[in-house]
Amino acid sequence: MLGAIRRAVLAGIGAGVLAREKVEELVKKGEAAERPRLVKDLLAKVEEESKRLEERTDEAIRRAIEKLQVPTKADLETLSAKLDQLAKRLDRLEKAK
Repeated sequence: MLGAIRRAVLAGIGAGVLAREKVEELVKKGEAAERPRLVKDLLAKVEEESKRLEERTDEAIRRAIEKLQVPTKADLETLSAKLDQLAKRLDRLEKAK
């Protein structure tokens, strides 16, 4: 599962790096000034790919956490509240003796 997350992250990073390199190459050649729409389109694609990567990564992490049965923050808060109740009850029982 973590391998899938890693692959998704690396794929997104790779796409972003390639697009950025292409923009830098165009700027060096002077073509970026001649083709502002191309640069704008490339940057939009980088942004779009970044969003898709984030969504895929979030989903992969959610599935991994679910598969590993990692308790959520809400689960831990509920458990903590129950422990507090039990501790108070135990204190009352000890004082009643």
